[in-house]
Amino acid sequence: MIEALIGIILVAAVVIFFVAYDALAWGLVCWKFWYWFVLPVFPTLPEIAFWQAVGLMFFISLFKNTTQQVIKEEYRDNSTQMIMTFIVPWLALLMGYIVHALVIPKFM
Repeated sequence: MIEALIGIILVAAVVIFFVAYDALAWGLVCWKFWYWFVLPVFPTLPEIAFWQAVGLMFFISLFKNTTQQVIKEEYRDNSTQMIMTFIVPWLALLMGYIVHALVIPKFM
């Protein structure tokens, strides 16, 4: 009985960690992109705080349809799903930084 309770608590802690990590990582990406790309184009918009960006990402995630997969089950590789959860926000931030640093100054 105790082992089952510890297992449930451990699984809940891991799920909470992944949800928090995903929200904070994508919140950082949203926050940086707001200052790099949105405010230069629309200077009358208000600046946002980091926690507002995290909330904005939660709001955006409500409209993502993750239940329907385009790729057939036999062609999916589920072994890389957890790794991609950690890497994709940082790749998006890197690509955004490259565009912000190299491409945007040429057009200003």
